[in-house]
Amino acid sequence: MKYASKTNYLTLIFTVLQISNVIASEKFADSHIHFNWDHREETSVQEVVDILKQHNVGLTIVAGTPSELALELRENGGDWIIPFFSPYIHPLGKRDWYMDEEVIKRAESGLSSGQYFGIGEVHFMSGFKPETDNKIFLQLLALAEKYKVPMLIHIDSSNEQRFQRLCLANPNIKMIFAHAGGNLRPSHIEKILSRCDNAWIDFAARDPWRYDGISKEDYTLLPQWKQLVLRYPERFITGTDPVWKVTRGSTWDTDDEGWQHYEKLYNYHWTWLNDLPEEVRKKIAWENTQVILKK
Repeated sequence: MKYASKTNYLTLIFTVLQISNVIASEKFADSHIHFNWDHREETSVQEVVDILKQHNVGLTIVAGTPSELALELRENGGDWIIPFFSPYIHPLGKRDWYMDEEVIKRAESGLSSGQYFGIGEVHFMSGFKPETDNKIFLQLLALAEKYKVPMLIHIDSSNEQRFQRLCLANPNIKMIFAHAGGNLRPSHIEKILSRCDNAWIDFAARDPWRYDGISKEDYTLLPQWKQLVLRYPERFITGTDPVWKVTRGSTWDTDDEGWQHYEKLYNYHWTWLNDLPEEVRKKIAWENTQVILKK
């Protein structure tokens, strides 16, 4: 899909205005956000909390890099902010987390104390280390099962098999597949949903300004995605994932402006949500995330 034309953009604005009453009256579970070291210079902890409150976010799952930044959001905002333990325990932790035993020590401490309510986001990229059978990740899986918490997992792959192996091998762990609509299409995701009762599907970051993949020019879901959502309404969630520079070609040592784009990301998700039947919209926008978090 290309960027929306001027005509379609005006149509989108009108659609957003039409659904303003829905947005105002319904809380949103933003089920995939980040607050990272490179966000802080652009947007403070309090500014992030204020942005979420201004947009009627009543529940949000947050991962930080370093991990403890997610705790700062909860301390400033309240218990509707749900920190997940990120294995990226220092600013460049994405590079070496799978070799660092300190990750497991901190995960155990944070989960046992009740500071964290899940694990993730954990990234696996095709052609790069680590693999999903590395020692640190296997220990994180064991901790998720021990403490009965969900895991948010990002797997870039050409098919569903890597994630499906994980969810089938760990039926007692609730697993969130991050960013459906990238490499994996509805036919792949349907295989996961049909075989893994413990899997939920996340549509974060598939907006037209970043990775795209799920919507038409009017920002409603593509027919195959809509059909799948209607077939499995209790198994989908979404979030804004305000990490901006991943597709900007910028270097990783610059500040991330993602939180400054929050409103258009939020409105995009409400546009396709509002195209669904009311009971389905409410499940995806609010109820399903609470099911995932319930022990």
